[in-house]
Amino acid sequence: MRIDKAQLEAIAAMPDDKLWATVVSMARGYGFSLPDKTPPHEDLEKLRAAVSADKINVSDAMRLLNSYRKGK
Repeated sequence: MRIDKAQLEAIAAMPDDKLWATVVSMARGYGFSLPDKTPPHEDLEKLRAAVSADKINVSDAMRLLNSYRKGK
């Protein structure tokens, strides 16, 4: 999977509710189910940090998303 850094930065800049809706939509496209309820702002900031750094930390982002998928 290729990652478009500019697109990722644009998604990360979205307000919390739109960011989460985009993440949920993308996850569904790959067969994953995430809750529709927007997580706390602090958790979304962790997700933003994982994908906005100079080096994208996919494992941290996936760990956070998996915790929500499992019903954190």
